[in-house]
Amino acid sequence: MPVVDAPAPKPHRTRVVLAVVGLLLVLGGGGAWHTLRSRRALDQVRPIPTEVPPQANDPLAAGAELQEVVARVRAERDPVARARRAAELVHQRRQAAVVGEGEGAPAPRSPELVWRVLPSARERVSSLDLARLVATLLRSAGDPGVTVAERTAPARSDEPVDPTGMLGSFVVRAGDHVVEVADGTLTAQASVAHQSLDNAALAGAIAAQSALELATNGGPRDRALQYASSAVDAWGASPTPLLARARVWIEVGGSSGLDLADSDLRAAIALRDDPAAHLARARVLLAMDRLAEAATESLRAARMAPAWGTAGLAMIALRPVLERLDASAPEGCDGLRRGRARWTDDAYALCAPDVPEEARRASATRLLAGSDDPLRAAYAVRTLGADAARSLHDRLRSGPQREAARWLMLMGRGELAALVLGDVDGGR
Repeated sequence: MPVVDAPAPKPHRTRVVLAVVGLLLVLGGGGAWHTLRSRRALDQVRPIPTEVPPQANDPLAAGAELQEVVARVRAERDPVARARRAAELVHQRRQAAVVGEGEGAPAPRSPELVWRVLPSARERVSSLDLARLVATLLRSAGDPGVTVAERTAPARSDEPVDPTGMLGSFVVRAGDHVVEVADGTLTAQASVAHQSLDNAALAGAIAAQSALELATNGGPRDRALQYASSAVDAWGASPTPLLARARVWIEVGGSSGLDLADSDLRAAIALRDDPAAHLARARVLLAMDRLAEAATESLRAARMAPAWGTAGLAMIALRPVLERLDASAPEGCDGLRRGRARWTDDAYALCAPDVPEEARRASATRLLAGSDDPLRAAYAVRTLGADAARSLHDRLRSGPQREAARWLMLMGRGELAALVLGDVDGGR
């Protein structure tokens, strides 16, 4: 499979990367940002700061804290052994979860801080965080050609590249191999479609993650938009910064945010036809009450990624619209049955035949507790009823509340939608 390397830096890109670095340094000076997923976490203070420190002007620089780890990597005899050793050291240390669907973006950290938080099961890291750490270890151990790279095609053809639809999926290019940073394994580089990031693109990726963290956790609106736009300017070859900025527009864009998000999502799809981008656009179109278009985009996502559970959920919720548009639309429950993510087992139990009611409610309870994704939450609330809908009102911010309510309306549960929005009488 061909690998596309990033183009050589141009003067314009050099100016952009300097601008992005400046933004990251401002973020570093702004103190720690809480990594919040919902109102429940508002009073939780992170034990470890989440700022990008001054060495952000070299995002792959190793500080003093990593020197002992670098020495263990350097002791290996050849580049392949060093790449394998770095991957193993990071993977063996990691208890922190890699951020997934329905979860807020963690603030970007320096490689030292990523290493420091890895043993904590309470922490979350992105694949970009892990890739930057592994690349830092290898470069510092004497392999200067190592790069962070974005995966450009899915590992499995029936799933999206990045199910979050905003963060991107990252690996490390090390000679003829690619380090799969989430798994701690080495793969022949020819078998993984990827694009190496130059310094400008890497700074843009960091800025995109910063923008997402700020926008979804109550950070300054202007700063979130500034970072998001800087990411798009710095990393124009990838749809990922456009997907990130679309999410920022949704969160902080006000009355024009949905139109601006839709514009970015259409541009992202033009760069790379990806199921996660289609489903992200479906959510925006749903918020704009453009139901037929939302159903069409969801159907594209489901056909491109038939084993992606979230697309299956959208098929279930949009079934009344799809029946009028395309009688051949796949059954959403089949997508849940084929899904590989752990949560899809519980989701499938809610639509599968002959599941006892007690088991069905237990599955719905786990599903609701496991994510703040509005679609997944609405699907669980449909089974659990009024009390769960009220709890969702307390748990979600206003934007996700509105999305969850729209999904419930589509599923014929207007009374639960009203409770999610705070109507104590359930619309009666």
